[in-house]
Amino acid sequence: MTMTTHSHRRLDVASLALLLIGLVFGAVSYWLITVHGLSALIIVPSIVAVTIGATHITKREASRQ
Repeated sequence: MTMTTHSHRRLDVASLALLLIGLVFGAVSYWLITVHGLSALIIVPSIVAVTIGATHITKREASRQ
């Protein structure tokens, strides 16, 4: 006898927060690069935060029986 398990996706709030923080600080970094002429490497942590937040935005959970 086989049992089928169903799962559903749920929004991961921590990843959403990381995505939003990365976007905000990305905009600030872009402003610092264009206006004040800082190094473009300042935007790298924001890109990493946005990438990690976007790829982990949903979480798969098993259904409770």
